[in-house]
Amino acid sequence: MFQFVRLSAVIGIVVFACLSFWPALDEEHSGPVKVIDASTIEINGEKHRLYGIDAVEIDQRCRRRDSATWPCGREAAAALTEFLEGRKVNCEIWQRTTRDAHGRFVSVCYAGGDDIGGWVMKNGWAIADRNANRLYNYASDEGTARFLRRGIWNGTFDPPAEWRRRQQVGGQL
Repeated sequence: MFQFVRLSAVIGIVVFACLSFWPALDEEHSGPVKVIDASTIEINGEKHRLYGIDAVEIDQRCRRRDSATWPCGREAAAALTEFLEGRKVNCEIWQRTTRDAHGRFVSVCYAGGDDIGGWVMKNGWAIADRNANRLYNYASDEGTARFLRRGIWNGTFDPPAEWRRRQQVGGQL
């Protein structure tokens, strides 16, 4: 009986390990990347929204501490483009099949050993999703960026979800 339990445990661990690393071996979600905005990238024609973050939108504007407006969404996308330039990106689809309302895969993506969502957060281009899985909850990275006044935290801005809602009803910053 003990040997059966031990054998079952070993088989379970091997199966779990194989399934855990399967997305990393999935070539259709690896390769050179095109940045759409600070939370959406494209690999091989498939769009991936970075899990756990809500970044400023490409057309979004923010205000600096002196009240001057600036194109924070475009600057965020440019910074991410520069960070990923020439790097191979691998995306692991959240829960293997998750897509958002716009048909994008919801993914955790890496460039080498760098978590791209974490990089976006640490550099102050997004707000953390407080409901994200604790392994990918970037609230502490948001706090650091806010404290250091990086990116959008160096002034004022509409939270991206609020900005999108206002755009749908015709309002602007």
